[in-house]
Amino acid sequence: MKFVVKLLAACGLIALLAFGLLGGAYYYVNVRPVPFEGNPPEVVIKVDKGSTIRSIANSLKQAGADVDPSILTRAFSFYDQDKSVHVGYYRIPNPSTIREIIDKFASGDVIMSKFTLVEGTETAKFLTRIKNSEDLDHADPELDLKTVMSVVHAPEGTHPEGQFATDTFVFAKGSPDTLVLRRAYREQQERIKKAWETRSLNVAVKSPYELLILASIIEKETGQNSDRALVSSVFNNRLKRGMLLQTDPTVTYGIENFNGKITKEHLRTDHPYNTYTRPGLPPTPICNPGLAAIEAAAHPADTDYLYFVAMGKSGQTKFSKTLKEHNAAVQKYLRSQGL
Repeated sequence: MKFVVKLLAACGLIALLAFGLLGGAYYYVNVRPVPFEGNPPEVVIKVDKGSTIRSIANSLKQAGADVDPSILTRAFSFYDQDKSVHVGYYRIPNPSTIREIIDKFASGDVIMSKFTLVEGTETAKFLTRIKNSEDLDHADPELDLKTVMSVVHAPEGTHPEGQFATDTFVFAKGSPDTLVLRRAYREQQERIKKAWETRSLNVAVKSPYELLILASIIEKETGQNSDRALVSSVFNNRLKRGMLLQTDPTVTYGIENFNGKITKEHLRTDHPYNTYTRPGLPPTPICNPGLAAIEAAAHPADTDYLYFVAMGKSGQTKFSKTLKEHNAAVQKYLRSQGL
């Protein structure tokens, strides 16, 4: 009888110890906040492709977390969250428990970033901004105008200007820069394809690429929504009549190291992009046009306009049917500027 009592007492003690250990483990993982050295408001942990749970645990330790990487690794395994973790940057709030840290990585709740390509940006400047972005991973430091089209899998010989959609692209911080480039390229091709398929019957351009070139010129000539289709009509009418387009943005695009001030000498100096000396469209786009400019190129207004002049700071544009009307509008603009 005494033996049975002792046995029951021993079992009870073991049960209490086990319960205590389980309770302690539960507290350690689910209740106790993980102390961080310096008590920062949060820490950011990067998970690379091929990272293991052990390497993530070590990264937390290196970031100042007072936790044993072995215990953290086993906790991941206990909660069956050690199979895979999405690549990216994770923001770990302070305080957080071990369970909250595990759930954070398991959820794939990575830090998101965004990159905006503004209408009218030239591809060279776009690539510079891409390469300078700290939110993107730059696996190819040689990315430039000569290599970018092969990176986005464009047909061989494709000129890089105009080929990227102007938009805001959201991505996980630390994503490869090729992700944004390829996304922008695909979106622009879809926009051009749709615009070409739904174009008005009176357009003068003969191909989707010519449509893109014209859209880039419209983009550079006006930022006013109400003017784009009218500007498009001017260039459309000129192309049909065989008139020179005479648009300054094409001229300046073809000038190396242009200083921002166009002169009469610039207009007289012949080069492939000078639409004052050469008929028709320039050989390539001159920037990356936005969707509105692409739509305007595909759907010009039905007018008899052959000329236009921007009226300065007001942002308004004066359209004319004859050279006489146009010259009068130019003189009016010059007088308003005190010239």
